[in-house]
Amino acid sequence: MNSRLNIFEKPRLKNPSLVVGWADAGQVGVGVVDYLVGKLSTVEFAEIEPYDFSPLPDIFVRGGVLEEIEYPGNRFYYWKNRKSAGDLILFCTDPPSQGHYEFANLILDLAELFSVKRIYTVGGLLANVMHGENPELFAVVNSPRLKRQLRPFELEIGGDYHGPTSMNGLVLGLAKQRKIDGLSLWGRVPSYIGEIPNPSICEAILRVLTQLLTVDIDFSEIETEVRHANKQIEEIVSYIREQNPDLDRHIGKLEQGTPFDSSEEDRKKIIRDIEDFLRRGKGEHK
Repeated sequence: MNSRLNIFEKPRLKNPSLVVGWADAGQVGVGVVDYLVGKLSTVEFAEIEPYDFSPLPDIFVRGGVLEEIEYPGNRFYYWKNRKSAGDLILFCTDPPSQGHYEFANLILDLAELFSVKRIYTVGGLLANVMHGENPELFAVVNSPRLKRQLRPFELEIGGDYHGPTSMNGLVLGLAKQRKIDGLSLWGRVPSYIGEIPNPSICEAILRVLTQLLTVDIDFSEIETEVRHANKQIEEIVSYIREQNPDLDRHIGKLEQGTPFDSSEEDRKKIIRDIEDFLRRGKGEHK
């Protein structure tokens, strides 16, 4: 076993599935997995040592004395499902800043050790969609036969893409090489609020994911989070539109369903401008 993968306990799990989430757009990946960890009787049992994969860590200085150094937590949890034939392994963290291939393979090493037959990845993707609308979900699978299991759900399946991947895509691709089924659930996050946690998309993914996993959880807490977050997001967006006519115009185009009539580079700049202004506005808006 790779020394960077520390396993504290080796539980006996029956037909486990692995769910992986990252800190991504709208904090969707970590939001989904954290909610499952909080609502289920999970047990921490393994971790990936962060030192070769993380940027410089955080430090705590009190009274001029450096007291503590803190790395991101890369912890695995397990949960035994008494009502189903399938247990769960849960993992979420920040994406590594380097060593992506090795990091993904460490996740898969643990999956193989516990005979995981299917990996679910979850996350948020920045997109030209409006806030306040029903979350738009889509799926990517690493085997065509997995599409059949997604047909009962209201999400987009399919589509073509060729280009750079995220950690979700890397995990699914490497899982395919190891003959492990992989299914990725995504939510489209409005690009101009991509840095704000989006529990609405988290809830939408959780409702699909828990059915696929045959897991019962209490949704009341996240429903409350959704109501609070939607109100906060509406206030922030209204503030942005009042302060910046250019951003108001671009958000207005999205409301009308009008695509950006500019080059790809211009479109990316517009999105960056929106995100930069949002960061400034959040600091000023009380």
